[in-house]
Amino acid sequence: MRESNWPVGLLASAVWLNEDPQKQAAMAIAIGYFESTQTNSPPSRLTVCGHIASKSRWRLLERRWPRVLQQEGLTAFNIQDLDKGVGEFAVGWRDNQTRTARLLGTLSRLTQQHILQAFACSMDLDDYDAINTEYVLAETVSGPYGVCAAQLMTRVRQWMANHRPDDLTLFVFEDGDVDHRQIARVLQATGLEGGEPVQVWRRQWIDELGRRRHFRPFEVCDLVATEIQRGVWTGSARRLACDGERITRQDLRRLCEALSVPRRRADLREAVLTV
Repeated sequence: MRESNWPVGLLASAVWLNEDPQKQAAMAIAIGYFESTQTNSPPSRLTVCGHIASKSRWRLLERRWPRVLQQEGLTAFNIQDLDKGVGEFAVGWRDNQTRTARLLGTLSRLTQQHILQAFACSMDLDDYDAINTEYVLAETVSGPYGVCAAQLMTRVRQWMANHRPDDLTLFVFEDGDVDHRQIARVLQATGLEGGEPVQVWRRQWIDELGRRRHFRPFEVCDLVATEIQRGVWTGSARRLACDGERITRQDLRRLCEALSVPRRRADLREAVLTV
C-alpha cells in the first residue's frame, strides 16, 4: 500500500504544535554505525553521523526519496544490505557497479537539495576501553554511542547558534544502542542539558493497519555512512570535511573529570581488562 509521509510531521507537531508557523523548526536526524579496520574483525570505531534540515525540507525529501528507490525496484535503502548483496540487493547489484553508482549518485544529489548541513562524530573503541579501565565510565555515564551522540548534538547546537539562532532543533536518533539518559549525562559536562527532548525511532515498523512504514531520514544518513566507509568524499559527505570530529582519550578523560566520575579500584580495573 502507498506509504504516507507522516513520521516527520508527527514528530514536528508533537513539539511545535503551538509555535509560530513562520518560525523555522530544524530536525537533526542521526544514526550510529561501526567501522572495522579488517574484514571479520570486531568493530574498532564508532561513528554517529547525521543531517540537519528544516521540517518542511524533511517532509519534502520523504516524498521524493521513495520515488528514486521505486525506479530501481527497491522499497528501502540499507547500506549493509547493499554492501553484502543481500535482501533487495541480492540480485542485479553485487556485480553491477554502474547501477550502484547511479543509485548513490541520484540519492546524493537529492540529499544535497534538501539538507542544511551534515555532521559526524567518531571515536576509536580502544580509546573508550582504555579510559573505561581507569574510570567507572560505562556504568555511571554512558557507553560509546551516548558519548558520540551527545558530542554531535553539541556541534549541531553550536552550528545552529551561529547560523540560525532563532530556530528550534529536535534531535532524532535511530533506535538501538543509544539511551536518552546517557546522552543527558554527557551533555551535563557541556552545560547543554536544555532543549527539545531527544527522540528515538525505529527505522522500519508495521503500523496498526498492517502497513510497513519507513523512516526515510535514517536512510539518508546511511548515504553519509556509505561515502565515509568508501572514502568517496562527494555529494552529501563533502560537507563533513568541516563538521566531522574525533573524540580522543584526552577528551574522554576531561569528560570524566567534568562529571566527577570515580576512578576504578585496582581490582576492578583488573576485572574490566579481563572482560
